[in-house]
Amino acid sequence: MEKYVYVIISRTPTSMGKIIRKFLKGKYNHASISLDEKLSKMYSFCRLAVTNPLVGGIIRESVFTLTIGVKDDVPIIVYRIPVTTEQYELISKFIYDIYNDKEVYYYNFIQALGLISKKKHAMYKTYICSEFVMETLRQGGLKLTTLESYKITPTDISEIIGEFIYYSGNLKDYPFIQTIKTKDDDRFFCKTGLLYEGVHTIRHFWRVISRDRNIKRGRRLL
Repeated sequence: MEKYVYVIISRTPTSMGKIIRKFLKGKYNHASISLDEKLSKMYSFCRLAVTNPLVGGIIRESVFTLTIGVKDDVPIIVYRIPVTTEQYELISKFIYDIYNDKEVYYYNFIQALGLISKKKHAMYKTYICSEFVMETLRQGGLKLTTLESYKITPTDISEIIGEFIYYSGNLKDYPFIQTIKTKDDDRFFCKTGLLYEGVHTIRHFWRVISRDRNIKRGRRLL
């Protein structure tokens, strides 16, 4: 029986999404990957909580997180990519290893700024959404492009895998969508205090910047 993985490109209803679309001059700003047709096993790198767009990492996404809990619908494109059983297992393992890693993976806000300024570079255990999706496919043995994962935008993904288009329309109209809330959704919408989020944001930025500085220091030593 043939297996598939699903890549989802979306236009999220957030201020950050609007900024990204403006600078990249694209209709879509976010990329996710799912291990099933219902999109119940969908993962990406983005904000960890609805109340704080500045702190991000890997999350299990859903119809609730993509719409940020608002009534506005979200335009999406779903691509269905055929894979072998071995490729599917490699892709699953790569995702779950990152999701469960004790050394936390962070959202690479420096790379996000790099896409806008066209000064892109990879960083230790950090990803942006499009980089994560393409690296996941690459780790599964899918050679879809010669571009390095960190140089790819959501618009690039649509061009690279355009032949695998499966659905185009509103998220809530997707015929297989699962609308049952999970514990991951509850964590995403859990509200915390302003002081906590302020400290959390500073700590997050410092950790990401520290990883970048440590890599550069290591390169100089080489």
